[in-house]
Amino acid sequence: MGLRTNLGAVATDWDEYYKSAPATAKLTRKYTSATLLKLMRSYTKLGSGAPATILEFGGANSCFLDKIVQEFSPAAYHVIDTNAYGLDLLRQRLSPSSAVHLHQASILDRGIVNLKADVVFSVGLIEHFEKQGTAKAVEAHLDCLNPGGCAIITFPTPTWLYRAARGVAEAAGAWKFHDERPLQPDEILRVLGNREILHQETLWPLVFTQHLLVCR
Repeated sequence: MGLRTNLGAVATDWDEYYKSAPATAKLTRKYTSATLLKLMRSYTKLGSGAPATILEFGGANSCFLDKIVQEFSPAAYHVIDTNAYGLDLLRQRLSPSSAVHLHQASILDRGIVNLKADVVFSVGLIEHFEKQGTAKAVEAHLDCLNPGGCAIITFPTPTWLYRAARGVAEAAGAWKFHDERPLQPDEILRVLGNREILHQETLWPLVFTQHLLVCR
């Protein structure tokens, strides 16, 4: 079953996504959130209880922020996203004393490298670019890390299960992520170069399978 890349594809309508997330998202987000918490405990400063700063790329109306803040009480939590509507939804959830800082910007904006964090992560973001943009997005994770910091990156990967599930969704007219380009892990590992890979796995329970990498 062939899959289109995002070359010339219609961009994902993120406003529409935030207004009507699929019913299955509640379960997949719960699983992904638990996975992120486990990895942050195991591989980052957050697990030691030391004060740490977090940066989430593509985190408009983040479904992970609440659990992470509750678990680790970071010194600061930065969210970078281009989507104004999603950022506004998240802003409405924050208390005046929150340590969460919202930035409307692109991960490809080189000015963001001035923002540094101990943990930098994204979930299902880097696949929404052509190959060169994906490489730049991965590099942005690394550029924003403090010395000794960790990056956690997840992206869809074209397993047989992903291909079958996406094929069904496209045939039913229910597929919303028209510019999503499922990635082979080797493409991302080449960009990471000699970075230390602390952990990697494929998240099969998501059905639309994601590969996950933790690097330092």
